[in-house]
Amino acid sequence: MIKALVFFLMLGFALNVPLVLASPSVDDLPDLTGGVVPVVQYKSSDPLSGTRLTSVSEVEYIVKVKNQTGDPLVADSLILVVDSVREISGKEISDRVKIEGYDGMTADGKPFFRIPSSDKELAPYSESETVTIRIRNPDYLRFYPPVIRVRGLRRSPAAAVKGLLESLVQKGILAPEEAARALEATSPLSDNP
Repeated sequence: MIKALVFFLMLGFALNVPLVLASPSVDDLPDLTGGVVPVVQYKSSDPLSGTRLTSVSEVEYIVKVKNQTGDPLVADSLILVVDSVREISGKEISDRVKIEGYDGMTADGKPFFRIPSSDKELAPYSESETVTIRIRNPDYLRFYPPVIRVRGLRRSPAAAVKGLLESLVQKGILAPEEAARALEATSPLSDNP
């Protein structure tokens, strides 16, 4: 009876208990771009930007991400990294334009922006809040929208359950042996039927 109660408590809390992590550096965050898709749009509908190229002195983009994965993402870990800016010829011109308002730089010198969030996680198949990226173009070069990479952390259900079990053991609610058995029972690799 107690085992069943603990199991249901774990499952109930697993979705609501935030994952406690040490804050990794931006460079340590995994690249999620394959499953978390950045959506880049011009901020204003300027006639010069109709061809998806620009040759004005300043351009603002609105960027949000779509979580196309089946996992929730830790919302305050989500980062947009401006990977490159390319001229119409395909030449990299990141050193000739100035990206403004960024939150920091990666170890390899690329600006990044934190995605704001009022929630603890970005649910599967949902969209984030927007970030404005402003690019100054002093040479009036014609360039495509920037290439954006997304970094962040997935919140796996197994990690949430393990964190909950550890918390219950620390509070004395659950014995370490019971926690180990419960973790084994909830593991997808478990041999139990």
